[in-house]
Amino acid sequence: MNNSPKSYFLAGICGVGMSSLALLLKSRGNFVRGSDIILEGSEIERLKTAGIFVVSEQEGVSTLTNNDILVVSSAIHSDNLVLLAAQKANLIIQHRADVLAEVAAEYYLIAVSGTHGKTTTSGMIGYTLHQLGYNPITYVGGKIMGFSDYFPKEEDKKHLIDGKALMVIETDESDASFLKFHPDITIITNIDKDHLGTYGENFENLINAFKQFAEQYRERGGLVIGYGDDKNVKDIVSPIKQHILYGSEKDNDVLVNYHSENNAAIISLEKENVSFRMDRGDEKTYLNATATALACHSLDVPLPQIFDVLTKFPGMERRMQVLGKYSGITILSDHADHPTEIKATLQAVSVRYPNKRLFLILQPHRYTRVTNCFSGYVAAMEGIKNLVLLDIFPAGETCEDPIALNKSLRDSIQNKLGDSLMQITTAEELFAKFPPILKSNDIVLFMGPGDIGKLAQKFSDTTATLNFKD
Repeated sequence: MNNSPKSYFLAGICGVGMSSLALLLKSRGNFVRGSDIILEGSEIERLKTAGIFVVSEQEGVSTLTNNDILVVSSAIHSDNLVLLAAQKANLIIQHRADVLAEVAAEYYLIAVSGTHGKTTTSGMIGYTLHQLGYNPITYVGGKIMGFSDYFPKEEDKKHLIDGKALMVIETDESDASFLKFHPDITIITNIDKDHLGTYGENFENLINAFKQFAEQYRERGGLVIGYGDDKNVKDIVSPIKQHILYGSEKDNDVLVNYHSENNAAIISLEKENVSFRMDRGDEKTYLNATATALACHSLDVPLPQIFDVLTKFPGMERRMQVLGKYSGITILSDHADHPTEIKATLQAVSVRYPNKRLFLILQPHRYTRVTNCFSGYVAAMEGIKNLVLLDIFPAGETCEDPIALNKSLRDSIQNKLGDSLMQITTAEELFAKFPPILKSNDIVLFMGPGDIGKLAQKFSDTTATLNFKD
């Protein structure tokens, strides 16, 4: 393992993927610092605590040195000041995924892919292996509740597989960067129509990319685990020599029988049935847990130990995260962005909080996703009795006419929901008009990956000071 320290400067270091990479590089003894347009919040505090210095873009330009390797992500535009300065100085410039792939090549690698569920699944695997003493690196695009041991120092990686320390990563199909990795254990949770701009607006091209990713197991002769209820995943994984398919359909290798009435599951594997109930379970979570169990068990970890840890899995931040409970009102925050995820989350909320009045505050994410999945957004709102629809969060994208697109989405949802679509369209109106409507036992769910997470926290903090009707 090459331990010669390098000097890395990360542009956009406060993004969740970049901050995780910064912490990983720091844990390996490198010199790490970076810049961002955002200089406050939880991510920057996390970096500062680890001794990683963060400056503005303007300061970053003046502090670059000839020894720096500049790391960028797909979110960094060509006019970024630090990028332009690095190009002028002829510095080495690397994409985030290339740096991560270089590091990952040294480890026994468990890589999770899929349109939905990959953050939770990779978090579950890392958490479970950590609790059982394996001390893996856990590179995940989210935070595990109450967990901080993502990047153990080199001397703490004592449990080796095939002579290598363990690493668990959440890969990214949005920019096709997952194709840079050659895992020992590959997981595909599902394949849905998203990020098609990377694939020429052709779903078949996305499917073929997942096929290529799955076949890269051959380099290390590993195992591929796939969700067999997804036809495209099944078609990709079935021909692979060493594979396991899981799901509810009977022709899977491992069956997951979910019971909504008691929010539990029976998992049939290795000629035995395992009854399993999670503290924070729902149908999609049990599927993620099954993929986790199969990955961990492939390392010869006993199944009872795995399920014992998963029973108490604390969950991921912004995945049905409870921000607060006040006078019987529960405030939730969730990351769901794609219509498939929205529907699954709403179903999970109905199971965890039966017979409760639900208010959904939705912030759609990305103009391209809304355009490509327009009818799906409308269909996902079916059955919602109280909806606040905020404007689309652009996430750095541009749109020919964002006002028209927002209006079109609102009008289509209005036609489906009628008066269930509330006439609140901004954060200011939400704080002014919404609290008086709430009663004890209500559920308020903030949904979307954009800045609605901060709005949810602010609303929760404000709600703590109010009194509500029974």
